[in-house]
Amino acid sequence: MKSQARIFAVLLAAAATQSAFASDGTINFAGELVDSTCTVTVNGVVGPAAALVQLPKVSAAQLKTAGTVAGQTGFNITLSACTGTSTKAAAFFESGGGVNPLTSNLFNSDLTAGGAKNVELQLVDASNGKVIKAGDFSQVANTFKVTKDAAGSTILPYAVQYISTGIASAGLVKSAVTYSITYE
Repeated sequence: MKSQARIFAVLLAAAATQSAFASDGTINFAGELVDSTCTVTVNGVVGPAAALVQLPKVSAAQLKTAGTVAGQTGFNITLSACTGTSTKAAAFFESGGGVNPLTSNLFNSDLTAGGAKNVELQLVDASNGKVIKAGDFSQVANTFKVTKDAAGSTILPYAVQYISTGIASAGLVKSAVTYSITYE
């Protein structure tokens, strides 16, 4: 009889604690998969192979105040042989280990003694000059969508630049970012 009372007490306690975890609302998710695909090329390198964008050598003295930018370098993401019904496209630069979650810029991944300090890389939409926050969904609204031509091709112009996070020191700067093409 005592064991039944203990079991009943445990069940009663479990039922009472469930009310402490009452729901506060519902979150609905929605998305869409489209039938569009393209051959993607970055500065002549066909994806998914990694492309290299070489920034110019810039004096660290130009980056002595946090938020200062220098060395803006353009690069193109070219879409060709596109299929599907979408008419516009843009790149979405994703979050990941190389993206600073506080600034949405790209970390300098050269952590050797020869790596530059207090500098990140910042992405820019070359169509409208707006800074792109990597991994931030605001870029969906803020990044210019380029219209594909009749052959289903287009060029998506972007840029990358050094941005200081303090007094920059001389050295190598390396980084990487993953991107996806979004279609409208």
